[in-house]
Amino acid sequence: MRPQYSHSGRGVLAMANSGPDSNKSQFYITYRSCKHLDGKHTIFGKRSGGRWTLLNALERIGTDNKDVPVEEMKIEKVAVFVNPFQEAQDELKAEREAELAKASEELKKMPKPAEKERKVFSSGVGKYINPAVKKEARKAAEDQPSGSASKKVKPNSYALSDFSAW
Repeated sequence: MRPQYSHSGRGVLAMANSGPDSNKSQFYITYRSCKHLDGKHTIFGKRSGGRWTLLNALERIGTDNKDVPVEEMKIEKVAVFVNPFQEAQDELKAEREAELAKASEELKKMPKPAEKERKVFSSGVGKYINPAVKKEARKAAEDQPSGSASKKVKPNSYALSDFSAW
């Protein structure tokens, strides 16, 4: 609900909900200002033009004690002068463009992280690994005593993880 729309003056077309979970609604046209309804019900539009004969005729029809018209009222033809969806789409587009402009300005203000140049030692997989480091790792692995010469551990016969004996 937008604050620019209000129940001010004659001929405001709006809709009231008949209660929670009722899936019912009723449309109404105001005969005078009804500021107490602002923010409670959805306003669709306002009667335009200089001829108020229809609204005057509707106003003259009486109601019973339950505030229901004694005669059936039907509006058979209406004309829409302004497309409200186009207005809403234009506003939304302007808001999105403003947000994008703001985001791009903030992005320009942020410092870019400096990327250091990586040295390539070879081609393919592992091209960034220094060969000197590879040699040092091999030497360290060879200098350590290997545990393969020690006593061999017999695998548990009840374990199902090793099927190599099959």
